[in-house]
Amino acid sequence: INLMEAHFDRDFSRVRRSGLGCENAGEADDAQQVASHYNSLSDRHRSLTSGSDILHVRNLHNFIKAVLIGQHMQRGWSVLDLACGKGGDMLKFKNGGCMQYVGVDIAMMSVRDAISRYNGRSGRASMPFAATFIAADFCDEALGEAIPPQMHFHLVSCQFAVHYAFSSEARALAMLRNVSCRLLPGGFFVGSMPDARVLVRRLREAPELEFGNSCYRVVFNEAHASKRFPAGDPFGIAYRFTMTEAVDDCQEFLVPLPVLCKLAEQFDLALEYAHNFTDFFCEQCGGHRMRVAEGGRLMRD
Repeated sequence: INLMEAHFDRDFSRVRRSGLGCENAGEADDAQQVASHYNSLSDRHRSLTSGSDILHVRNLHNFIKAVLIGQHMQRGWSVLDLACGKGGDMLKFKNGGCMQYVGVDIAMMSVRDAISRYNGRSGRASMPFAATFIAADFCDEALGEAIPPQMHFHLVSCQFAVHYAFSSEARALAMLRNVSCRLLPGGFFVGSMPDARVLVRRLREAPELEFGNSCYRVVFNEAHASKRFPAGDPFGIAYRFTMTEAVDDCQEFLVPLPVLCKLAEQFDLALEYAHNFTDFFCEQCGGHRMRVAEGGRLMRD
């Protein structure tokens, strides 16, 4: 196991001055806000019980990620886990036969929790694969300097974090460059993010600039009062997101899928599959149509 903390400390000071992979101080502030937010969260998965308001949502997300990873993973493969957080997906990679793992996250406290999970603390089994953990921004062009140069990967995963790259075009390009330069020929990049189409549709259906339920809330600011988003300016479309027991009023960004695909083509990455989570879940469950009731419980229609 290897924690490249010195690299993080060096780049963390750059965030305050000019920004990790950012063109200006505003973008640096966006990245630092994300880091500060996730550094402030405890390892909440340990305290989730059957009485949790989001247990069913979390289980749904874990099921979808497990299926996605399982469909694109082979035994003996190496994995680069961008925005690895507290290491919650390591068991999925273990089950897929991972032999070499590198986890990257901007939040140092999350990286330390991931190391604890890797080592099998809190009653868990330790992970059997070799691992390196790096505290850094996955949208930073300098990330390549932190990953050992001989390391390339069969699978690059970025779960529930691609949207953080869309604060600017420069950061989105840096993310895709970090993916492509480390991905082996024939390898896969598997990512997930909020569906921009659904967010915009629900915003337009809402009487104000926010919507949600007892478990989550999405708030757009007055800059988007028209609820129109010109195709020529697809970056930096921000909203605030809250999910009970998971995310506390964190800034995120819309990711128009056609824009992401067009950028990816610059790095010889071609889209193979894109699905909304609801459609994907129904597809994997034999076509049964499901609906999500208040509180996140899945109900069959």
